[in-house]
Amino acid sequence: MRANSLKTLAIVVCIFFFTSNLSGMFLPVYFQDLGLNVAEIVEILLFTFIVIGLLPLILLKFVKNFERIMMFGIFSTILFYIVLIYIKTPYFLGLTYGLSIATFWPSFNLLQFRLSESRIRARTLSLFSSIIPSLASIVGPAVGGFTISNFGFPTLFTVSIILYFIAFFFSIRLEFRPETHEFSIPKKGIFAIFFLSFIFLGLSEAYWLAYPFFVHKVSGAVLFMGLVLSLSAILISAVTFLVNWLSDIKGTRAEFAIIGVILYALWYSLIAFASTMNQIVALSLLSGLAGAFSLSWFAHYGDSFSREDYASILVLMEVGLMIGRILNLAPTYLLMSEASYSSYFLLLGVVSLFLIPLYVLSKRNR
Repeated sequence: MRANSLKTLAIVVCIFFFTSNLSGMFLPVYFQDLGLNVAEIVEILLFTFIVIGLLPLILLKFVKNFERIMMFGIFSTILFYIVLIYIKTPYFLGLTYGLSIATFWPSFNLLQFRLSESRIRARTLSLFSSIIPSLASIVGPAVGGFTISNFGFPTLFTVSIILYFIAFFFSIRLEFRPETHEFSIPKKGIFAIFFLSFIFLGLSEAYWLAYPFFVHKVSGAVLFMGLVLSLSAILISAVTFLVNWLSDIKGTRAEFAIIGVILYALWYSLIAFASTMNQIVALSLLSGLAGAFSLSWFAHYGDSFSREDYASILVLMEVGLMIGRILNLAPTYLLMSEASYSSYFLLLGVVSLFLIPLYVLSKRNR
């Protein structure tokens, strides 16, 4: 049953992430094309982050079959794309964007944790959270950029809606299990370390606004932006599974996560001075390696708690990320308004280094 559910989940994830990659990185450009300024786009993200962080807590409290929410998450994503076509109000865009993410990702992450064993957890998480999305992003951005350039955003959003419906019909075949434990905050001291780490991880994210704007600025057009993202994804996909296979074999979760932080800090320091498409693509190998090593931290998170705690710790993870992402909006607004990409990336590189002592501390408290 577990093997069948993993195969079905793989199909759903392939369709879902291919569709998401058609337009996901282009959304900031679309918001800009709507006439929204940086402050209004930041407003969208503020409402998005609040919903992502708080809604899963509420759902876990009142919905017994938390895993099944993933199906609604696909429907809410369809709703978001319909809203994109017809509505330009920032707070409404943010609320529906947050709803689509908040009802898909926590339940999807719960399925990953429950369907994977510790001995292969890093490989399983890398497959569903990194490799499949990366493979989807090889074709998705190029197709999306071509579609936007020739037919416009509304056509791309319409195609996306159809594909999300297909993903939903496959999700019906998944085996979902009801929750047997109520929401609770784990008593283990290591949870505080994980929670603080997620705040810093949220604070050091650049892909919501700055990185898409930066790639668009350097590439000069949506079509070329899609090609740059696709070429980058080829390099990223090539290294991810190997790194996480080694993580499973050697059991070096925290050590790999530390390597990931160092590589991300190095990537931020170099991308800050990139000025051509070729440089962005070349540096994507570094960010791909960083992401591959960093994913071991989430495998370590699953290994550190019992399966009964998975739903609670996953929604709490979203709360930590929410806090970090909201804090990140301040430098996003201040530096993106001035198009000061180098300062922004260098700042995030420094912030990411604060994760290293937390990762070291986790080894002593497990």
